Amino acid sequence: MIRNVKSRSREYGHVEVYLQIQCGHETQPSTTISKDLANILASKEFSDLTLVSQDKIEFKVHKVLLCARSEVFAAMFRNDLEEKKTGSIQIEDMDSKVLKELLNYMYTDEKIPKEMATDLFVAGNKYAMSGLQEMCENMLIETMSVDSVADILLLADRHSSDRLKSKAVQFAIENIKSVSMTESWKRLRANYLDLCTDILEKAVQERL
Repeated sequence: MIRNVKSRSREYGHVEVYLQIQCGHETQPSTTISKDLANILASKEFSDLTLVSQDKIEFKVHKVLLCARSEVFAAMFRNDLEEKKTGSIQIEDMDSKVLKELLNYMYTDEKIPKEMATDLFVAGNKYAMSGLQEMCENMLIETMSVDSVADILLLADRHSSDRLKSKAVQFAIENIKSVSMTESWKRLRANYLDLCTDILEKAVQERL
């Protein structure tokens, strides 16, 4: 129950001040900060930086928010780099779909699409965003399969993710017969034999 109470007829100029008193529970705001920031990103209002994706799509963004969310971006603008002068950054290793989802996460903290967990895990590693990396790790672990585990293992090894690597190794060991028959495992064995050998040795040890 909410009632408006006139506060002793206090006046500022010609405007009387009313106090909104709530009984029983707190009033929920009609908007949230994440929605407001999503609207700012979409509207491009007050933007002071342009990010250009691998496929040459431009995104108008806000330096202060990117710097608050990523120490890597903050370091770019603390130093006298070319990006600081031009107001534009080329993101040459990320296409527009991935960059769009990265920015959406940076502005809103919303959950990412599961099918983009691998690409955004790499992005989170690049821009030192531990929260994004953890979210992606959880999704990769939840959706890990016989066909995907070899690729996840390589991803974890390349980006020094001990937790993800440990989960992938254990999954591979538990399903070694099926995993070793997949195309992704064959690619891994052809290019990263040491990684495969380590897993096979552990699988043998667990069966002794």
